[in-house]
Amino acid sequence: MIDIKNNAPSTLESRKGKIFDLPNKDIENLGCIDIVALEIDFLKLKEIKGNLFPIDIYPKAIQEIIIEIHNKQVFPIDYLGSGILSAASASIGKSYKLEVKKNGWEEKVNLFMVIVGKPGDAKSQALKFCFNPIQIKENQLFTEYENQLIEYEKGISESSETKFKEKKPILKRYLLSDFTPEALILHHSNNKRSLCVFVDELNGWLKNFNRYNSSGEAETYLSLWSGTPITTDRASGKSHRLSDPCLSVIGSTQISVLKDFGKDGRSTNGFMDRLLFVYPNEEKILRWNIETVNKVLIDNYTALIHNLLELGNEDPNESIVIPLETEAKEFLFRWQNNRPDKFFFDYERSIEIKLQQYVLRFALILELIQSTVANKSIITVSIQSVRSAIKLFDYFYHNAVQVRTEIMRKNYFETLTEGQKSILNELPKTFTTAEGIKIACKLIDRKPRISERQFKTYLKDLKLFKRVAHRSYENVI
Repeated sequence: MIDIKNNAPSTLESRKGKIFDLPNKDIENLGCIDIVALEIDFLKLKEIKGNLFPIDIYPKAIQEIIIEIHNKQVFPIDYLGSGILSAASASIGKSYKLEVKKNGWEEKVNLFMVIVGKPGDAKSQALKFCFNPIQIKENQLFTEYENQLIEYEKGISESSETKFKEKKPILKRYLLSDFTPEALILHHSNNKRSLCVFVDELNGWLKNFNRYNSSGEAETYLSLWSGTPITTDRASGKSHRLSDPCLSVIGSTQISVLKDFGKDGRSTNGFMDRLLFVYPNEEKILRWNIETVNKVLIDNYTALIHNLLELGNEDPNESIVIPLETEAKEFLFRWQNNRPDKFFFDYERSIEIKLQQYVLRFALILELIQSTVANKSIITVSIQSVRSAIKLFDYFYHNAVQVRTEIMRKNYFETLTEGQKSILNELPKTFTTAEGIKIACKLIDRKPRISERQFKTYLKDLKLFKRVAHRSYENVI
C-alpha cells in the first residue's frame, strides 16, 4: 500500500514482512486457467437458486484467501465474505469518509451486521478468523498498556502524589463484547477513530437493551449508526462527548431467535432496517478435514487488516475525505433515481432506503481494500467500486426480505393453539395428505387428536403449508 501520510511506500517490509506474496499469481496474461475464477464459477453454479455472497467484489488476492479458507476450513462463503467486509470497516473507522455531495454530505464506513445460521454452522469460527488480525493488534496494545501502567505506578511510588504530573495510561480498544452503555462511550472516547461491538451471540446484546436505563439503547445505536454526536452526563463521574462517532456492530444469531430482533418496536423504529443480515442458502453440517490453510494467505490477510488500521492522519479526530470520480457519481445517482418507489410492504421501502445509504459505505470500503492490495494511494472512488457496492446492495436486500418473512412466520406461529403447534412440529418438511392424516389424527386416549376434515382445513393455511403436487405438501415454517 501507499502511506497516505507521507507518500512513502509502506509494505510489510516496513511493518512485518511482505504484503500479498501470492502463491497463485494471476496467470490470465499467460494464457493459463485461473483457478480462483474456476472456483467462483463453480460456487455460483452450485448456488444458482440461492443468494451467494458476491466475492468477485474483492481483488483477486482476497478472493484467493476466501476460497482457500472455504475449501480447507469449510466455512460458508457468505460468512467469510461478509466477515472480511466487516473487519475492514472496523479497521478503517473514520480515517476516511466519502464525499457524496459538496454541501457536507459525507459517509463513514461503519456497518451493523448480523450473521444468521443454525448451531454448528461455523458462525463463530468464521468471524474469529476474519477478526483475528484486529485481535492481534489489541493484544499488542494491551501489552503496551500494561508496561505503561507499571511505569506510571512506579513514578507515583517514587514521588509525592502532588508533584507527579504524568497522566494515567489509557487502554485503547478496537473491539468490545461485554460492556455498559457508559463503557461503550468511554472506550470510544479513548479510540475516537472507531469502535466495534463484537458479540458472539447478538441475542444477548439485544436482551441488554433497557437493562441499564429506561430510555432504551436502541435509540442510542440509531444515533451511532448515523454518526450523530453523543454525550453522556453522569453526576458520579466525568461527562463524555463523541462529536463524530464511528461505531460498527458484528455478531451471530440463530434462525430460531430472529423474531427477537423485531421486538420492542425495533421493527418499526428503523433499527431492523440498519442491520445487514448474512443468511447463507446452503445448509450442511461442518465436516472436519486435515488439510492445512496456506500460511502465506493468512499472512496476506493479516497484512491487509493491519495496513487498513494504519490508514489516515495521525489525528484520530481528522478524516481524509474522498470524492466519487465523475463517471462513478453519475452512474450511482442514475441507479438511485431509477430504484422502485412503490412497495407492497412498508418494510421493503425502509430496507431499500437504508441499503441505498449502505451502498456509499460499501463503495468506500471496497476502494480502500483495492488500493491497499494494489499498493496505490486513493484519490477518488471508482465506478468499479460503485458497481461492486450495488452487488452488495442486491445481496443484503434479498437477505433482509428473507429475514422479515421468517420473522412474520415465527410471529404467526406464536398465534397458533398448542394443538396446532404440536401437529406442525411433528409433520416432516414434506409429506403426503395420507402421511399428514396419520400424524395429525393419531389416537390419544383412544380418540383421534383431530378429525380428517379438521386436518384438511388446516392444510389450507398458506402461511403454514405449500402445496407442491397433487396430495403433497411442504411445511413452510
